[in-house]
Amino acid sequence: MEEKSLSSKVSDGIVKRIKFGLATPQEICKSSISDCPITHPSLLLNPFLGLPLEAGRCESCGTAEPGQCEGHFGYIELPIPIYHPDHVSELKKMLSLLCLKCLKMKNRKFQVKNAGVLERMLSSCCEDVSQVSVYEGKTSDGASYLELKVPKNAAKLQEWNFLEKYGYRYGDGYSRPLLPSEVLAILRRIREDTRKKLSAKGYFPQEGYILQYLPVPPNCLSVPDISDGNNIMSSDHSITMLRKVLRQIDIIKSSRSGTPNFEAHEVEANDLQAAVVQYLQFRGTGKASRDVDKRFGIHKEAADTTTKAWLEKMKTLFIRKGSGFSSRSVITGDPYKGVGEIGLPCEIAQKITFEERVSQHNMAYLQKLVDEKLCLTYKDGSSTYSLREGSKGHTFLRPGQIVHRRIMDGDTVFINRPPTTHKHSLQALSVYVHDDHTVKINPLMCGPLSADFDGDCIHLFYPQSLSAKAEVLELFAVGKQLLSSHTGNFNLQLATDSLLSLKLMFSHYFFDKAAAQQLAMFLPMALPDSAVVDVRKSGAMWTTLQILGAALPDGFDSCGETHTIGKSQFLGIDYHRDLISSILNDVITSIYFMKGPNDVLKFFNSLQPLLMENLCTEGFSISLRDFYMTKAVRDGIQERIQCMSKLLHHLRSSYNESVEVQLEHHLRNEKLPVIDFVLKSSGMGVLIDSKSESAFNKVVQQIGFLGLQISDRGKFYTKTLVHDMAQLFQKKYPSVGTNPSEEFGLVRSFDLQ
Repeated sequence: MEEKSLSSKVSDGIVKRIKFGLATPQEICKSSISDCPITHPSLLLNPFLGLPLEAGRCESCGTAEPGQCEGHFGYIELPIPIYHPDHVSELKKMLSLLCLKCLKMKNRKFQVKNAGVLERMLSSCCEDVSQVSVYEGKTSDGASYLELKVPKNAAKLQEWNFLEKYGYRYGDGYSRPLLPSEVLAILRRIREDTRKKLSAKGYFPQEGYILQYLPVPPNCLSVPDISDGNNIMSSDHSITMLRKVLRQIDIIKSSRSGTPNFEAHEVEANDLQAAVVQYLQFRGTGKASRDVDKRFGIHKEAADTTTKAWLEKMKTLFIRKGSGFSSRSVITGDPYKGVGEIGLPCEIAQKITFEERVSQHNMAYLQKLVDEKLCLTYKDGSSTYSLREGSKGHTFLRPGQIVHRRIMDGDTVFINRPPTTHKHSLQALSVYVHDDHTVKINPLMCGPLSADFDGDCIHLFYPQSLSAKAEVLELFAVGKQLLSSHTGNFNLQLATDSLLSLKLMFSHYFFDKAAAQQLAMFLPMALPDSAVVDVRKSGAMWTTLQILGAALPDGFDSCGETHTIGKSQFLGIDYHRDLISSILNDVITSIYFMKGPNDVLKFFNSLQPLLMENLCTEGFSISLRDFYMTKAVRDGIQERIQCMSKLLHHLRSSYNESVEVQLEHHLRNEKLPVIDFVLKSSGMGVLIDSKSESAFNKVVQQIGFLGLQISDRGKFYTKTLVHDMAQLFQKKYPSVGTNPSEEFGLVRSFDLQ
């Protein structure tokens, strides 16, 4: 009762806006599991930061199961504010728009001749600071800072007294550093009207630009180095970076003998920020280039021992958050490409590289790639040189050098769609580069990958060494994985559009010369002589079996229960619409065991685009009439269902197995008229497999029962519904009006009077 009363008092609310921004000091402290900051390196792996631990429970939530502990944050309190390394440039641009004396927007009064900098286009509202500009600098340790300057040709030296209210009264020259603590005071003093003006220009003053607390991630986000079984597992390298930050904090605190002056404040802020920059760059928030070898202090030439080489390989391929030899993308289908091919977007191909060593055999080929700007870098000894546009001089390759070239047509990759439930979810494919934005595969590959084209993503991996490529082709090649290791059936199966096209071909059966030659473009062999010649009407005609026979391997003979093939021609076939899939599987099985996997792939590569071309040429559509049965049939179903109401009432009151069997028998009989309509009078019968009871039940429910909802007095749509859709279409496309039927969009126009 208490829970109900409490829930009734909770009022509903509406989310009107969501604000994004940098974490404030208060938010960092609030997200921490402890009210006390981390002050010693030993606390960086403290149990209160969550699991995993070497032993024991999480001291914050008390659980010992890693899956039940979400991890808990801590924080380090900085003894002095520092600039956020990733937002110094943004902060500089925002401060350049303000008068640092009155903190109002600078007034745009005039434009100085030949001005190339934004500050020159702005005039201050306070004349004594009108020539002050904000500049960004960087120390040799990588720490960024802001500096105030006035032109050296100024009439008098700038006095920086106006900055005293923000922190320090310091400096009387042409330049002066701007401390993070002073910027923090400036950000807090900006008035609301000025904040609105800045937001209109895309700048949002916030305390997160200045770091006062540094978050410490949970233990679950720390990735340890991997041991080869001999060495002890060491801690995550980011913990080492945090130890450096704590060590620098101790140095700052121990060196103070009182309140620091301006110079000491500047030195302390720069030293502390340099340590924080190294940590953030490694942790992933920094924008600098993340070289895994440099981060771990590994020099490839010096890694002589097996242990070091093994560790280097593990760190490069697995430990790092984003490997340079992999990518992830949405997949779409391309039935006109081979089964063993994969389309890679140009934007990915330009970033992924393959490593090739220059030899006497490939030097001319690689030199041509270098001259055509298809290589990014090359390595000579321990030095790496850029080959991008703008690099000076012309490069001539020599044997022994290593070239990193862009991925090109014909390169080998292997793909995977998680979760990996069987070995066939890894497939090695040959690359072709295209200009679209998705990875393209043949629809037949959806079977082994358990994928479809509704937004599924796959992972692509790019083997670098010759041994890795050979291993990939040996283990993951499509031709070596045609048969399922679990069921023994073929992993590649014609389905949906392909089977629909095949059924349509057998329903038409005869093709005139133009249609036959259009399909013959995808066949490896020429069409045989026409089967029928109609002198009066169509002329020469080819049958479906003749066209399909031209896709078979040369000199192929096969005899089965449902088919007979002689010299790559179908001599007989026991065709039935529901058996076409099994007949085709029998033919493919015969090709596999008599000719080999390569001929099976050639057969698929000819048959798949042929079927898609036929479907695109002939077309296929489903209309509302395919869901509409006659009124007499529907009335009969309704009457018989009413007769079953007594059985239903009896079954609800008391369960009886014999009554349930009778009811199921009656319902099965009621589906027969709908099934007969689907197979004989509806286009849906061609799309679905009549042997699949689940698929047929869905269609029966829609046509026999739910389908009645879209009918009104024998008409498919009510007059009100059509008019509503027409008005919606006119609002969306106001230019439509030349043809009255256009306003109905894709809805067919019926007599609604």
